[in-house]
Amino acid sequence: MGDPLLIVPEGLGSTAGRLGSSHELAVGGSVRVGDVAITAVEARHGRWPRHPRATTVGYLIDGPSRVYFAGDTSLFPGMADLAGSVDVALLPIGSWGPHPAPWHLGPRGAARVANMLRAPAVVPIHWGTFYPNGLHRIWPDPLTAPAARFLRLAKDLAPDAEVRLLQPGESTSFEPR
Repeated sequence: MGDPLLIVPEGLGSTAGRLGSSHELAVGGSVRVGDVAITAVEARHGRWPRHPRATTVGYLIDGPSRVYFAGDTSLFPGMADLAGSVDVALLPIGSWGPHPAPWHLGPRGAARVANMLRAPAVVPIHWGTFYPNGLHRIWPDPLTAPAARFLRLAKDLAPDAEVRLLQPGESTSFEPR
């Protein structure tokens, strides 16, 4: 609705600009949208063949709460710099295809990151949505297994985190800090 502003990684501005207003951010760059500051932070992922110059980023969203959107990433040492500084962590727990890619977090890696970040709340993302039509009838595990596995692992590896598992299309809200 309206004229949304797309915040995209450096290198994707011209592509995103075809869809509407866009603002590119390099790692460390920030933009304000109303009372919210959005800062691009480092992420680690393989290159996109169609956009090889695009920077891989996550985002810190500073508003009433501080939210870390990890993006599409793997575990890397720089994540530790965010320890104790975020209220909510949105962490990817799945990857598409029969074999997990080395540049994605899986359920175990995401549970380790949740513990490292010490975020009071964690929402697992990047699972259960993108799947070839009809494949779920013969091989449903990639749609549902990452979420169940993350819940199990988070209890052991990140016991202090409140995990909010949302089914595709669901939403939740958090009280400001």
